Amino acid sequence: MNKKFAHMMAWIVMFLWGMSYLSIKVVVKEIDPILSAFYRYLVAAIILYISLKIKFPEEKILKKDRGKMALGGLFGISLYFTFENLAVSYTTASNVSVLIASIPIFTIVSQRIVFGEKFTLRKILGTTLSLIGIVIIVSSKGKVSLFSKGTIGDLMALGAALSWVMYNIVNSKVEGEYKSITVTTYQAIWGCIFLSPSLLVANLQMPSMKVALNLLYLAIFCSCIGFAIYIYCLEKLGATVITTYVNLQPMITLVTAALILKESITIWQGMGSVIILAGVFLVSFSGKKKIVDRQQRRADYNI
Repeated sequence: MNKKFAHMMAWIVMFLWGMSYLSIKVVVKEIDPILSAFYRYLVAAIILYISLKIKFPEEKILKKDRGKMALGGLFGISLYFTFENLAVSYTTASNVSVLIASIPIFTIVSQRIVFGEKFTLRKILGTTLSLIGIVIIVSSKGKVSLFSKGTIGDLMALGAALSWVMYNIVNSKVEGEYKSITVTTYQAIWGCIFLSPSLLVANLQMPSMKVALNLLYLAIFCSCIGFAIYIYCLEKLGATVITTYVNLQPMITLVTAALILKESITIWQGMGSVIILAGVFLVSFSGKKKIVDRQQRRADYNI
């Protein structure tokens, strides 16, 4: 019964996260992309901090890990969501979702460079397929110009993916044993600090009710509730299974963006998406369970 419930919850959290790109698209039309990331994580950080202090008041960060918490907030929240929100403001939510789904591919490459992990045939094939898919999506608009809004958006999405890879590397070097909510809370606080200069340069205005509701959805349902469900599923189903569910997000975004935002999906974008996801699936099932477990134990709540 617990397993069936966990599978159902996994579908729910992937739906929440897949829909997050649509909410971002709505928010950045009215609020500066960087400022909207600040608002989102200000709300999330307050909720997470109160929850942490109520449930685990004894949790502390070791002095030697404080700098890593700051770096985690810089790469995993400040830079990641700056790139992601800017990407959504320039290109389609569908493109951003699919390109960010290439994170496991860049992670495999970084593991090879930083930790010397070996490439298997499946990893090589998966990486190659995903890179081909990325090229197809970026070039699907016809003539590629580095100065076109679509191409800038695609490059921003890849910047978000690389920021998350750096976040994973930083987290892999944390020495203390912490609960996931502890790492997430303190990195969210640091992320807010790094994003706070946007208050000085952005045009501050009262958001409309539609935008405010979407911001609350991102902060509460995606960054707080979604994270809690993800950790529950990770404990009940294991890292390998939940990794497979994560790969469903781009497909959810593609369908919902077409239905709700009326985004058009070309045959080339569809083909590139399928190729990227095929590569990601190959990579997800190619590693030893202990490697996947180590990566997934981090505070990987993303969107």
